[in-house]
Amino acid sequence: MTNYAIKARALFVAVVLLCSNRVGALSPTFARGDIFVSLESGAVQWRLPDGTLNRVIVGTQVGTAEGMGFDSAGNLYVASWCNDPCNSANTVERFNMFGVPSGQFGSGYHCSPHAIVFDARGAAYVGQAGCGGGILKFVGFQPPVMYPVASENYGAFWIDLAPDGCTMFYTSWGRQVKRYDVCADVQLPDFNVAPLSNDTHDLRVLPDGGVVVASGELIARLDAAGVLVQTYAIPGESSAWVGLDLVGDGTFWVGNSETANVYRFDLESGSVRQSFNTGTGTHSVIGVRVKK
Repeated sequence: MTNYAIKARALFVAVVLLCSNRVGALSPTFARGDIFVSLESGAVQWRLPDGTLNRVIVGTQVGTAEGMGFDSAGNLYVASWCNDPCNSANTVERFNMFGVPSGQFGSGYHCSPHAIVFDARGAAYVGQAGCGGGILKFVGFQPPVMYPVASENYGAFWIDLAPDGCTMFYTSWGRQVKRYDVCADVQLPDFNVAPLSNDTHDLRVLPDGGVVVASGELIARLDAAGVLVQTYAIPGESSAWVGLDLVGDGTFWVGNSETANVYRFDLESGSVRQSFNTGTGTHSVIGVRVKK
């Protein structure tokens, strides 16, 4: 195939994806409170604050859609694992505020970039679940800085940066909530006082210094001292809690990979405020992010 034919085919695919993404959309741009659910298929569901499906975002990378994050300009970033053979993905893809793919982000990934967060100055941190398992920091066009964080069963699987801008909380598909000081470049003691009962997944640092973490069959809340003080679950529902994000009003959304249900819990009472099903079947839901 000639270079001209390859470019023409790529343009055709991009136009098809753009047109299909816009069909039936209720909102043209990302807005505060919108919910994003990444899927094993590689797509991302964009839902309105009440859970209504706005549209499905499809990128250019062929692989699974993993963790997500937003920069200060409102662009969405989606980490993508490659399928076997690994001819695509293994990168982070950026989408503008209209949900249109706008190129790959970063470079130098060892393998399996899984989660991304931004600090107050706009620097991006990408957790790598595979190979060396470190966290990469990207600032402008400078080469990435790598933090060799300690691991359990994976590398830096899910990550979240504390308000101090230095303490990176992360999980490694083990029983610990781990920490690394990205300012001093030093590993910190595990956050939780006692190992959790299930393997850890996504987590968010709470305003009071505690952490809420999706942990397999339940969601755990740790106080600022790392003590387990509360758990959340749906009675009678088979569960594998994975992606999780705070709304900012004392509630959080979390996805259940077993059922493809996504729930909004009240942080204090543990009651369910809202819920929806992605309609994508078991073991399809991965990440959950809320546009702030």
